[in-house]
Parts: sequence; structure tokens; C-alpha cells
Amino acid sequence: MTVVRPRDLSERDYPAEFRPDIQALRALAVALVVLYHADIPGVHGGFFGVDVFFVVSGFVITNVLLRERASKGTTSIPGFYARRIRRILPAATVVLIATVFATYHWLSFITGAINADDAKYVAVFIGNFHFASLGTQYFTATQPPSTLQQYWSLAVEEQFYLVWPVLFLLLTLPWRKFSPVIRLVSALVLIFSISLAWCIIETNQNVVWAFFSPLTRAWELALGAILAVLGRHLRGRSPRGGLVLAVSGLIVILLCTWFYSSSTLWPGAAAILPVGATGLIIAGGSLRGAERAGRFIRFAPVQWLGNVSYSLYLVHWPVIAIATQYSLAPLPLHSEIELVALSVVLAAALYYAIENPIRRSRWLANRRLVTFAFGAVLIGLSFAAIYWHLNHYS
Repeated sequence: MTVVRPRDLSERDYPAEFRPDIQALRALAVALVVLYHADIPGVHGGFFGVDVFFVVSGFVITNVLLRERASKGTTSIPGFYARRIRRILPAATVVLIATVFATYHWLSFITGAINADDAKYVAVFIGNFHFASLGTQYFTATQPPSTLQQYWSLAVEEQFYLVWPVLFLLLTLPWRKFSPVIRLVSALVLIFSISLAWCIIETNQNVVWAFFSPLTRAWELALGAILAVLGRHLRGRSPRGGLVLAVSGLIVILLCTWFYSSSTLWPGAAAILPVGATGLIIAGGSLRGAERAGRFIRFAPVQWLGNVSYSLYLVHWPVIAIATQYSLAPLPLHSEIELVALSVVLAAALYYAIENPIRRSRWLANRRLVTFAFGAVLIGLSFAAIYWHLNHYS
């Protein structure tokens, strides 16, 4: 009797392709967050740009894992983490050290010490747990926020990166029953369902932990991962249907941007609309096919903003937060716009000088142990800067 093995992952199903619509989504997400933090009129709900980022991250990272598994027949966990080190740590370290210095320089040494203490947790990607344990209120804070508070979402993503690649490896082992796609989708749907339910429950019980916990955000990342796994069933199937989905998703996001505000109970059930809309945009892009992306999506400034979105997300918050606390009064609109412009300039400098060269370094890519040592040095530099400031100004 012949045993029919389940179909494995194929390179044809998960090809390496550039998705301009994903870059445009990154641009939209970072624009929402930056404009919201700058108090630009009309962007009442821009805070959910972070949730858009989570869906995009789940999609992108899972695609990376799928392509490697399909092309090489295996998943290299050390290789995955080496790529994350080159992608995440250099820019994050530069901004962290610069923010600690700037906080001490432009604000009081007491504020500097408090933020340097925050930096100890941020540097090892557990800032979300730290801010939650302090009872940090994102929307209704009575004290000036940490100049490193933007790192909480980066911590959530890194915690996802610790768990998901290992689970992916286990789910794609050559079992005799069920294809890898069925196993992956089943596990992700389970994660999505449990996490979403817990998100709604926890938001009504403890809104601080609901905001910062990876358990209440996992469903957003899982949605992106599901869309990546199902990509082979969507790719290029219905350009018109894809356009309808993408436009519908964009309209929902714009409506949420206007109607949501700091008074919205978040994340909870309210997050379903913008997160689901992001899923519609990604699914619509898959149905259309990467080659059919519209002119606006391919518009060079939109793509460029997507390229620098990570650096912009890192730098914009300390620029706005330090300037606001330094002024001791609400800033006028023209000053907020100037701070946004300054953030874009700094983000471009960080992207071209640090983020992109190191991320694309072939020398580091071919030396995995050196990459891990490089990551350890970067974390060490962060702690050296933190403790130097704490001891020097105590």
C-alpha cells in the first residue's frame, strides 16, 4: 500500500517578491503614529498605526520563514535571529543612547535618571513589561511619559520573534499527516482566537496590561501570519476583487483615524476594525498581485516613507516628547509640524548611515558568530551609556 505524503511547501507557491503595497502600509502606519503624537488635527486615532505595524510584521516575518523553508527545506533559527540582529539592533541602539543623552541634557537630571532606568529594560526588549508594571497609562498619563516609551511595541515584536520561528519549525516538520499549510493555519487560527478573546477580556479588566502585553497583541501578528501562509491561494486570483478589498480596508482605516480617539477603550474590541482593515488591504494586495500595485502605492515618496518607517518610528517620539516637556506648555501647530520634519530628517540620516548599510552588509551576513557578537556589543554599549549617565549625574 502506497503512503501518500502531504504536499510540502513549494518555492513556486512562496517566491521571493517585493510587495510595494506592504511598503505603502508601513508608510501609512508610521504616518498615523507620528501625526497622532504630534497632535496634528484630524488624526484622532492615529495610535492604532502600531497595530497596523503588528499585522504587517506578522505577514513579513512569516513570509521570510516560508520562503526559506520552501527553498532550502529547513528553517535556520540562528540564521533568523542573526538577520533580526542586523535589522533591529543597530538603529535601536543608536536612538536609545542618543535619547538617554538628550533627556539628561535638555530635561532635568531627575527625569534623565528615570528614563535611564527605563532604558535598562528597553535595551533587552522587555520595555513593555516594565511600562506595564509601572502602571503607565498611554492615553491618560498624569506624569510626563518616558522618552523611550515607543520601544514597548518593539519589545512585543521581539517577543513574537522568540516564539514564532520555533513554533513554525515544529509545525513544518515532515509529518505523515496533514500538510504544513494546514498545520500552520490551524495553529495560527487557535492563537488568533485565544489572543483576541483575552484582549477583549483583559481590556475590560486591566487596560494597562492589555495595552502592553504580547498576549493581547498576538492575534494581530497572527492575522498577518495567516495571510502569509494563505498567500499561495490568493496570489493574482482576482485583481478587481483585490482592489475592492484594499480600498475598503483603506476607507475603514481612515474612518477609524477620524472617529477613534484617546477616549476609545483600547485595544479591546475596538481594535478589530483597523486590524481587520489592515488584513483586507494585505489580502487585496495578494489577490491583485505585486505587479498590479496602483500608481499611488508605487509613488516614490510613499515607498521612501515605507523604507524609513522603522527609523522614523524610533526617532520621532523622543524628538516630540523631549521638546514638549522642555517647553512646559502645549506646542503650537507650526512647532509640531517642524518637529515632524526634524524627525523625518533624522530618520533619513539614521536609515542611510546605520540601518540600511548594516542590514545589507554581506560581510556580516556571511559571519553569523560575528553578528551575534556584534549584537552583544551593541547591548553592552547601551548599558555602558545608561550606567555612565546614572553614575555621572547621581
